[in-house]
Amino acid sequence: MAKIKKMTPKVEQKEQELPFTFDDLLETLPKETIEMFKNEGVKSFEDFFRFMIKSGLDPMKVLTMDEEKLINRDFKLEDIMLDDEFYDDDDEYDDEDDEFYDDDEEYDDEDFDEDDEDYEDNEGFDDEDYLYGLTLPKAKFIGKSKREFHIRIKLNNAPVPIWRELVVPSNITLEMLAYVILDAMGWQHEHLYQFIGKHDVYYINSHEMKEQTDSFMGFMSPVQYKNSEQTTLEMVLQPKGDRMKFEYDYGDSWVHDLWVKGSRDYAPGEEPVIKLLKAAGECPPEDCGGVFGYADLLETNKKKRKTAEDKERLEWYDIPKGFKPEDCNLEWLQEDVEALWLDIKDEMEESK
Repeated sequence: MAKIKKMTPKVEQKEQELPFTFDDLLETLPKETIEMFKNEGVKSFEDFFRFMIKSGLDPMKVLTMDEEKLINRDFKLEDIMLDDEFYDDDDEYDDEDDEFYDDDEEYDDEDFDEDDEDYEDNEGFDDEDYLYGLTLPKAKFIGKSKREFHIRIKLNNAPVPIWRELVVPSNITLEMLAYVILDAMGWQHEHLYQFIGKHDVYYINSHEMKEQTDSFMGFMSPVQYKNSEQTTLEMVLQPKGDRMKFEYDYGDSWVHDLWVKGSRDYAPGEEPVIKLLKAAGECPPEDCGGVFGYADLLETNKKKRKTAEDKERLEWYDIPKGFKPEDCNLEWLQEDVEALWLDIKDEMEESK
């Protein structure tokens, strides 16, 4: 993965002033972009810089672009992307340049012997782990569950309503909650994720996240970075109406709103449960370009006459002809969440 160069802000930067305000900038943007900024909590230049850099775009190129060109979108995406110099590509791996890479050498399963003394399973890797693809967080709950939270999570800016409602113990860690959300939504656990509050970001490796954001030339809003395995849901949200954001895949940036609809105390002797109650909207395919890429896929699927490229693209993302994005298979999603809850309980029993 490319590393981001750490840059030291110039002293003169504090003395520079833009010839226009943030509201002036908003007036040059399309309505859908303004709405997206609103949903993402972009309310200042600092928020704008943070959002643009995270998306791989150069905020200064946008700010200095001709207003008419910006309004009419008379530019290519490449025109406003971050330059290669912003990244340090020295650590990028190219298998064609690897001296140990040999296309002529064929791999044969019969040549592999797990009993060979040269084979060591140092990481405890197991085929079963690979097939299921998940290792649950060590910290699942903190303290004893006393209350149940009824939560709702909605994918922002989606072309159709996509949301889920669940009940979870209030003392569930945010890291464990992320697993529940991904299963409930239908995501494949293939990318990183984070919870974003008003002034805090909760991330599995808060130190690494802080190092990355500190490198963004000092344009970030003041944010506290906290470990999601050391934070429970009830530490950050209280009923009723409290909310935060959950972002999955920093490239496509699937941003969800998460809020508490209500809560109740457990009855004496009642066992906590994690359960999916309601759902609407099919989960978008992974790596399709975010909500706007997904909307483009749906528009392409509506075409009466599709090109060969259209058909190949729809097939790649598993979008069939009669696809109804507003529907979802609630029973399948409930089974996934139930299976996850059983895995959680099994691990907790084994650890006793």
